[in-house]
Amino acid sequence: MLHIEIDGQQVEVAAGTTIMEAAESLGIYIPFFCYHPKLSVAANCRMCLVDVEKAPKPLPACATPVSDGMKIATASRKAKMAQQGVLEFLLINHPLDCPICDQGGECPLQDITMGFANPHSHYNEEKRVVEDKDIGPLITTEMTRCIQCTRCVRFGQEIGGIKELGATGRGEHMAIGTYVAKAVKSELSGNMIDLCPVGALTSKPFRYKARSWELKHTPGICPHCSTGCNTDVQSLGKEVLRVLPRNNEAVNEQWICDKGRYAYTGLNAPDRVTKPLLRDSQGKWTEVSWAEALEATLAGLEKVLARHGADKLAGLISGQSSNEELFLFQALLRGLGSPHVDHRLHQQDFRADAAMPLYPALNMSLEELEREPLIVLCHGFTRHQQPLTNHRLHKAVLNGGKVVSIDSMRQDFNFPVTQIVAGAGEDLALYQQLAGHFAHVHEEKQSDGLVDLAREMAAADNPLILICSALLHHPQAADLLAQVESIAELAGGRIGWLADESNSAGAWLSGCVPQRAPGGHLLAESGLPAGACWNTDMQGFILFGVEPGVDSLAGAQAVQRLRDAEFVLSISHFGNEARQYADVILPMAAFAEGSGSYVNNEGRCQSFRAAVKLPGEARPGWKILRVLGDGLKLPDFQYNELSEVSAAWHHAVGDYGMDIPPFHAFPALEAVQPIPAGALLRLGDWPIYQGDPLVRRAKPLSTPLVARMHPDQARQSGIQGEAVEVSSASGKVTLALDLDTHIPLGCIWIPLGYPETSGLAAPYLPCSVAMAALLPETQRAS
Repeated sequence: MLHIEIDGQQVEVAAGTTIMEAAESLGIYIPFFCYHPKLSVAANCRMCLVDVEKAPKPLPACATPVSDGMKIATASRKAKMAQQGVLEFLLINHPLDCPICDQGGECPLQDITMGFANPHSHYNEEKRVVEDKDIGPLITTEMTRCIQCTRCVRFGQEIGGIKELGATGRGEHMAIGTYVAKAVKSELSGNMIDLCPVGALTSKPFRYKARSWELKHTPGICPHCSTGCNTDVQSLGKEVLRVLPRNNEAVNEQWICDKGRYAYTGLNAPDRVTKPLLRDSQGKWTEVSWAEALEATLAGLEKVLARHGADKLAGLISGQSSNEELFLFQALLRGLGSPHVDHRLHQQDFRADAAMPLYPALNMSLEELEREPLIVLCHGFTRHQQPLTNHRLHKAVLNGGKVVSIDSMRQDFNFPVTQIVAGAGEDLALYQQLAGHFAHVHEEKQSDGLVDLAREMAAADNPLILICSALLHHPQAADLLAQVESIAELAGGRIGWLADESNSAGAWLSGCVPQRAPGGHLLAESGLPAGACWNTDMQGFILFGVEPGVDSLAGAQAVQRLRDAEFVLSISHFGNEARQYADVILPMAAFAEGSGSYVNNEGRCQSFRAAVKLPGEARPGWKILRVLGDGLKLPDFQYNELSEVSAAWHHAVGDYGMDIPPFHAFPALEAVQPIPAGALLRLGDWPIYQGDPLVRRAKPLSTPLVARMHPDQARQSGIQGEAVEVSSASGKVTLALDLDTHIPLGCIWIPLGYPETSGLAAPYLPCSVAMAALLPETQRAS
């Protein structure tokens, strides 16, 4: 340990500590712009110059390691003159934009100028002006304000993993920009706004909406993936105006992804439902009172039960629902006698349900993930599926670890990943081959991806295998899971889950699966899973926060089944899809409008509360379910406060733990229809900005609908233009086409989550393609 003195205070610090870090430990403030504890040290703003005894000139506190016996003065005349000089130079070209700058009121340059600057400037010449750059729909640039701290550049390279911004020129001609005027596309790009110490980078959707001191701050939890990022929801009146990260080193550190930052812009979409809607016998929708809507709902449900029985009633709920909503939802369905309760609309193979764990648990903390030496991702493009969990994997690689991906196609990771790609429809065979290599791993002489991986896993100490969401969407998911368990056993490894939706863990714990009650207790009678409901003559549906047409792998089939049903209740934020099949639509609270709790990948239960008042006559989801249960004369629905529902949930779930067995015993798996060989297969998953109803309506995040195909496959299929007509047994659609060498031969990648593609066959089923003469007008415009 080293003994130093700062402003007369003695402190003992470890070797390698910088002056900045030592001062912070004493609560001594040193002004800075370019320094950030999560980024590399650049020392280019020089604002943190301090006076060090026996040093010939002031030294930058951020870049100067302490030495034993060092004496530092942060407020001596020498230090103050240096700081004033730096500020004067920075302000020479800085425009006086404070009255119109969105950074005003939370601007480090403003604050430091007030606290440290000389009130008079020696500079009376013209200021330079820098041309602004359009870097996309999320970030506004005012580059004349830029002080070249390079925080944004370093963030992109070190945290975002993509070198999108850089500096060109020298001196006052230095400018920050993108390569050949490209847009910034990183899913973490919004964090550069938070890092910018001036108003050079600001939020485009928030531009000129409000002043920072006018905003109300409400702690929240991001509802868009199972990482469970902590957020700061900022509102003015009844409107959410922006969402920023809330620091939690154990979860998201101090970052959030662009989906979590900008999805709020979908809250006021044109199809937002704010009053109960009732469809009459002619199919016309009418706004009605809550009393009328509830009366029609109770009558519709009672009619289905009386005519068809509870076995013809199913309930499907979003995995983004709160624990309290999930708990009441399953209680409502089971109270009516229906066993058909599920949240897994993204899944199509449910043969492994008996082997599934208590809940999909990571089985370690996110912080521990950074220290793993070998991580194998099973069908997971974590960069888009869970960006902040992906950040932990990135840090694991930076710490010397290795990440290997097994998938159906190559992915654009933002850090080095060894990728093993299956041929068209050969995913199961690939996992079987990997498992087979362990028997002879020490005898194998050849070197290929699978042999090398088996050798590395066998040599590693407890390698980590992560089951990702795309594996669960596979038509052979049960067989793949069984192979993953076998591989983990052969390699002496551990299994962790990266859950599909933000509260998938809470849904499993709450009993929103057909075979289990809250707390994971097996039921004597197991109902039908979500995907099986579309192949039955189910006559009644209660939908909660879902849009089966785009949330299900069989969208067109789902919509048709719902249209044919006798009664459908949709409890939703939005009405566009529900108007196709529902009889009653009840408006409920969306993100930032309701309170509750989620369980993340780690098993961490985190609460959130409403930030704004509900629009129109919308009601919290748990209250709607409580009123329905009460109206249907079900027991245990007499809750008055959310805290009572939370207490009931905790009592039912019990102490579930954060480290649980990854599987129960696998049952004998019935054979399923094999993936057709030789046919052109559709690949696809939900893109990062199409995964849920709210983010689909966030215009700043919207992306054009594009199919992707390998150039060689396009030639083989006779596709020469920029559009392709895709046909399957269930429908056809004309799409824009991008040629992409990441797509394996024998496949075409078509995203899920778009109404236009919901009529096509599910992924891994055959389709045919033909050259399209014209592109649809909507796609041409994009």
